Amino acid sequence: MKNIYLYLLIPVALIFTSCNKWLDIQPELEMRQTAMFESEQGFKDVLTGAYIRMATPELYGLNTTMKLPEMMAQNWTIPSENSSQAEIYYISNFDFTQTSTKDLLEKVWLQYYQTIININSILEHIDAKKDLFANGNYELIKGEALGLRAFLHFEILRYWGPIPSKVKAGDKAIPYVKMVTKNPQELLAVSYQEVIDNILTDLNNAEQLLANDPILTYSNAILNSPDNLQGVNQDLPHPEDEFHYFRQARFNYYAVKATKARYYLWIGKKTEALENALVVIDAQDNDAKSKFTLGSDAEANNGQLTFPTEQIFAVNSTLATQTLTPVFFNYSTAYTQSETSLKTAFETTLHSSDIRYRNNRLWESRVVPLASAAFNYFKKYNESGSTVTAITDIPLIRLVEMYFIATECGREDLFKVYRLSRVLDASIDGTLTDADAVKERLEKEYRKEFYGEGQMFFFYKRYAYGTLSWPVAKEVTEASYKLPFPESQMTFE
Repeated sequence: MKNIYLYLLIPVALIFTSCNKWLDIQPELEMRQTAMFESEQGFKDVLTGAYIRMATPELYGLNTTMKLPEMMAQNWTIPSENSSQAEIYYISNFDFTQTSTKDLLEKVWLQYYQTIININSILEHIDAKKDLFANGNYELIKGEALGLRAFLHFEILRYWGPIPSKVKAGDKAIPYVKMVTKNPQELLAVSYQEVIDNILTDLNNAEQLLANDPILTYSNAILNSPDNLQGVNQDLPHPEDEFHYFRQARFNYYAVKATKARYYLWIGKKTEALENALVVIDAQDNDAKSKFTLGSDAEANNGQLTFPTEQIFAVNSTLATQTLTPVFFNYSTAYTQSETSLKTAFETTLHSSDIRYRNNRLWESRVVPLASAAFNYFKKYNESGSTVTAITDIPLIRLVEMYFIATECGREDLFKVYRLSRVLDASIDGTLTDADAVKERLEKEYRKEFYGEGQMFFFYKRYAYGTLSWPVAKEVTEASYKLPFPESQMTFE
């Protein structure tokens, strides 16, 4: 989401607020939200509010990208329990009995479901108001809303649901919320099978509605350049409706296909996972150029280590610099890792030309004033050329994940394409000899590629790793992979 709609205020996302009980909706706000849906713009505003909420530090602006899953994956140096950063210690050790960790889970849980409630308010009203819409926006808004509802429930399932290989279809999982309600008794956890069925239904319906998504008609270069097309040939076709721009920052058609690929891999259906991943990998514009391209050395050299050309779906965090300064940028930065562990993770003796790690691109050792040693700073989210300003686009799905999914599902040839894009040593091409070898190699590549993005933990969970081998050996129980419900939700389990 860019300036085209970032003028909206955060309170738009707060139409539904939480009191002491789960998703309690105040009556006066119920009246207010009904009035929102008297125009097409009202629907746009509520949908934009959902994206804004997703980008806040409570969700993808920090907690569910760089914080919670990264700590559980052991990616940040673990301080002592008695330090000022004890939260890292507790989460890294899967201790959710502490006040701070219980509060974190409560916050994340509520933000997820409050976002879903916002989305459901759109779906509850949109069919009756279909005549309000022009330029295909009925299909676009409803398709995005359904896709987001599926995506967010799948995210909740990956955190709070069981290990997929250990589940029984009748086991209780999470609530799948399709309504706008203030009755907590209607928000009970349903079976795992019902959750995954609902996710797929919403994704299938979203795919149908997004069959004419502007991202299928126009190039990303056009869609990201609404202001006089910013150097793009203005003679080329481009959308007349400003709502149709910046599709990579909305849940677009390819985000549906990519989420399907991730979903099918999660439930063990590799044929379907590969089919959907290839749709994204093979996507082309009308000029036969690839819709999404793997990141290059030029991007990495410019500090673009979230690789914008790969981003299938991202959120825009206007609070990024404010949020990430104490985390990554200042002298008391909270999240770091030792140089020894990083060299092991990035296999520097083998891959000396890795475009991400070489030349202090992803990590940089700096001397901290009054400290006795240098300190490692994580630079993925630094704005190009700046050590104190953060980028605002936080990637949630990238093209490289589709290559990993395809590799895991039998297309080992595509791993070489990935390897070449990152300038990794050719000796690893012949190592993908069986499923175990693929898993071992992809473990290393997920760690390198998604450092700070929150995906490594889910790789471990999907494979039910009993022991994590990096940065040090650590045993993980099956119970640790299934987050406990927040205490305020236990009544409604």
